[in-house]
Amino acid sequence: MNNSKEKIGLGKYLPNYITFLSLGFGLVSIVLSTQKYIFLAGMFIIGSSIFDSLDGFSARKLNLESTFGLQLDSLTDMVSFGVAPIVLVSQHLHLQDRFSLWLIPFFLLQIWAGGFRLARFNLQPPKESSTGSSLGLTISLSGLILSLMILSDLTQTGDDYPLGIIMGQILLLCFLMVSRIRFPALSWFVPHWSLYIVYGIAVVIVVIQFSVFTAIWNFWLCILGASIIQHLILARQEKVML
Repeated sequence: MNNSKEKIGLGKYLPNYITFLSLGFGLVSIVLSTQKYIFLAGMFIIGSSIFDSLDGFSARKLNLESTFGLQLDSLTDMVSFGVAPIVLVSQHLHLQDRFSLWLIPFFLLQIWAGGFRLARFNLQPPKESSTGSSLGLTISLSGLILSLMILSDLTQTGDDYPLGIIMGQILLLCFLMVSRIRFPALSWFVPHWSLYIVYGIAVVIVVIQFSVFTAIWNFWLCILGASIIQHLILARQEKVML
C-alpha cells in the first residue's frame, strides 16, 4: 500500500521532471555554444524542444497541470528558447568572423519579445487541449526555428547565409511573438492522414537537395506563412460580418 502511494506521489511530479530535463538541455546548449560546439549546441536545443512538448502533453493527459509547473515551464522556455538560441547564433557568427556589436540590439529584441510572449501567456486562461490556437508565436517555436536555421547553415553546401537573412528572421520572429496573430495547432494543418504522405514527400525532396535541417527549417517557415494567411483571411471575414 505504501509503495502504491509512493508511486502516485512521484508520478504527480512527472511533468516537472520532464521540464527540468528540458531546462538542463538548454543550459548544456549554452555551455556547448560558448565552447564552440555549435552543432551539438543546436541539437541540444532540439532535444529541449522535444522535452518541452512532452511535459505539456503529460500534464494534460495526467491532469497534473499546476501553477508551479506553469512558472517552471516559463523559466525553462526563457533559458532554452530565449537565451540558448541567441548564444548559438552569436557564437556561430563569431566563428565565421561575422559578429559585430551592431548585432546586439537584434539579440536583445529576441530576448525582450520572448519575455513579453511568456508574460502574456501566463496571464491567459490555460488551453483546454493541445489543439487550441496560441495568441502570438510561442517562444519555444521561435527558438527552435532560429536553431534550425543555424544547423541548416552549418550543414548546407555553398556560401554562408547572409546576415540579412539571419537578422531578418530574428526581426520576423520578434514581431510574431508580440503580435496578436493566432497560430493554430499543428494538427490544423493535417485534417486528413493522407497529408502526412504529401508533407513527407516534400521533406524528402528538400533533404535530397539540401539537408534534413534545411527541410525542417523550411517546413516550419511554411507553417508560419500559412498561419499568417489564415489569420488575415479570418480577420477579413470578421470585418465583412460586422
